[in-house]
Amino acid sequence: MQILLNLLIILAIVSWAVVIIVRTFRKVKVGGKCAACEYDCAAKRLKNQHDQALMKH
Repeated sequence: MQILLNLLIILAIVSWAVVIIVRTFRKVKVGGKCAACEYDCAAKRLKNQHDQALMKH
């Protein structure tokens, strides 16, 4: 009985982690936002410069 209870707890934790990961990837895919930060980081600035250069050509 103890093993079954432990397995259920582990399953619940893993399931919740999967839900959080899926939500994060959907947010990034739909919103185009950086998953790690909400501020204007150097990687975002470089990407924006690259995108603007491509739009000019």
